[in-house]
Amino acid sequence: MADTCRRRASHRVTGAMTLATLILLATLSAQPPEAPPSSEATAPETVTAPPLVSTPDACAASSEADYSAGFDALVSGNDAKALELFERVLAACPQHPYATELARLSRTRLAPGGRLATAAASEVGREPRSNAARASLVVVQTLHGVAQGVLLCAIGDCSGQGYAAVSLLGAGAGAASSLLLTRGGVTDGQAAVINSGTVWGFWFGVATLLAFDLDGDNALGAAILGGAGFTGVGVLLAHLVNPTSGQVSLANSGGLWAGTVTALFLATSDNYDTKGFFAAELGATAAGILSMAILSKYVTVSRGRMLIIDAGGILGGLVGASAVYLTAGNDAGDAILVGSGVGVLGGLALTTYLTRDFDAPDAPQVTLAPLTTPRGGTGLSMVGRF
Repeated sequence: MADTCRRRASHRVTGAMTLATLILLATLSAQPPEAPPSSEATAPETVTAPPLVSTPDACAASSEADYSAGFDALVSGNDAKALELFERVLAACPQHPYATELARLSRTRLAPGGRLATAAASEVGREPRSNAARASLVVVQTLHGVAQGVLLCAIGDCSGQGYAAVSLLGAGAGAASSLLLTRGGVTDGQAAVINSGTVWGFWFGVATLLAFDLDGDNALGAAILGGAGFTGVGVLLAHLVNPTSGQVSLANSGGLWAGTVTALFLATSDNYDTKGFFAAELGATAAGILSMAILSKYVTVSRGRMLIIDAGGILGGLVGASAVYLTAGNDAGDAILVGSGVGVLGGLALTTYLTRDFDAPDAPQVTLAPLTTPRGGTGLSMVGRF
């Protein structure tokens, strides 16, 4: 009986709990859903970065013209003029979106550190001025002055003392002019192109007098004009083109080896005369110099690599001549000259190929320069090629 009562009470409790659960669910379903919490209340406060530039009203046409002129001045490197124009724009149109930053850039570039960094960037990849280059120029042009003095005295029929006096004057003129004209310094390439012009000038002068069979004062005049004229051409190239020493070496090697190979092949002919020989030499050397000078604008080469290539040409010529002589003996004759010419060409080609990576840079060229910030801070700026 007691068990029966307990079971009935349990059923009543269970039924009551089930009924309470149903009532609770019905009540909750009848209520409107609670709105989700606002993102403004739960999300942390967000700081929005200000725009880089504002969106002001359009400035006057005169301000835009000053801005364009200032930008052009900044691009061309005239920082002082650019800063003046940008400040004029800001005075007339303070809300201009770009003038403020460009004016700040102009001030930075005008600072000592900025000027030094700009100068370092402009010198990257260029040959530096050196005292050795200036010294080589002075030495060669002193000898040039002596040669010109001797040739002039030969035309004027000077006495023994006259030769000494004019030679001394020529040496002094050559040394003084080369020193005075290079007070700001000279690079290896500039000195090389001027000295090369002097040497090639005398060669073309002598070859001309032999090719055209000049004699007497005409022959001496050809040598004088050749040396002086080509030296002037070298000065113009140094000033206008500013070649590197590698470019000059490439052009010189082109003329040297073109003349050498042409001479070796012409010497095997029995029908050539002096005039024809030197006329051909004039054309060959001129073509070699001009072609290699044009090539040097597109192919980067150093003077060291050109020296190795020249050595390869010398070795190739010796190997070619020796191989023919060892094969044919004393009866080789003109074949030795042909073998030597072919060996020169082969040696130049082979050495050019083997040294193709000779000028590859081992590390990036980097220049460090002090820098001052607009707020008075100091630091370093790095400029380089990578």
